[in-house]
Amino acid sequence: MTHDVSLIYRYKQLLNDVLPATFTQPVRHNHCFNRIVLDWLFGGVWYHHLNRSKTAINQLTDKQLQKMISRMELWLQQPEMLFQDNTNSLAWRKKAAQ
Repeated sequence: MTHDVSLIYRYKQLLNDVLPATFTQPVRHNHCFNRIVLDWLFGGVWYHHLNRSKTAINQLTDKQLQKMISRMELWLQQPEMLFQDNTNSLAWRKKAAQ
């Protein structure tokens, strides 16, 4: 899938630079932010919706990518949303593991 390059750039900028530099709680590593936003996008464990053997970002539409960027930018404005999205992600994963 071909993406708008500006969307990829902004997504990676948020994921690898902005969010880890801004937050130490509830998570601080880029892969954790990625888990949270992907789970948020799908309303459950992301790899139940995408092929785990492929890069998640390459399986998303530009619309989905834009939704994730908007959500990550919202975390910067309303940090409590990150905490809630993380709580939801962990709950979905616990439920899936049962």
